[in-house]
Amino acid sequence: MALASSPRGDNVESKSPSGSENGTPAVGAAATPIPLRNDWVFWHDKFVANATPAEYTENLKEIADVNTVQSFWSVYNNITGPERLTLRCSLHFIHKGVKPLWEDPKNEHGGAWNFRTAKGDTAFVWRELLMALIGEQFEETISKDDQIFGLSVSARWNSDIFQIWNMDSSLKENSTVMEKVAEILKDVQIQSPFYKAHKDHDHFKM
Repeated sequence: MALASSPRGDNVESKSPSGSENGTPAVGAAATPIPLRNDWVFWHDKFVANATPAEYTENLKEIADVNTVQSFWSVYNNITGPERLTLRCSLHFIHKGVKPLWEDPKNEHGGAWNFRTAKGDTAFVWRELLMALIGEQFEETISKDDQIFGLSVSARWNSDIFQIWNMDSSLKENSTVMEKVAEILKDVQIQSPFYKAHKDHDHFKM
């Protein structure tokens, strides 16, 4: 899928996104909305120390849903970016109909690829991976369609944590998800990559 451009620039300076020369996607207006293959939702996750599952869910807020290239850029350009997140808070970008919770019925058998990046690269990595998701660039990396359905970023002290979510943890062995990430982020140092099934987390509760 060819992506429409962002209607305005942003403050990312450390890297330039794919297909651009000045750090901002090329400007271009589309008279007709360009639909995305999937509907997506942006979420904000406010960290609360020692939160119960109920408190965690209460602090998980839906920001906006998007279903066209134009609505994606409209939301992206008008929400707080990951570089401005409060420590341990998170942003999520997930298929509509699935909450960014390990225990969600559509997600409970899945897992996520985890990795860290330097804080100076976080905004760039977030944008590049978002564009890869809505452009369906991860479809070839795993054996079932619509397996890759979400992206999260969480603020930490010296580096930030990214997660790429999939619905079936048994498919991780033959996937090439991290190879695709390395291809997309060829100028970014990817730190400590690993995969973990949701059910393997100590705090997973059903």
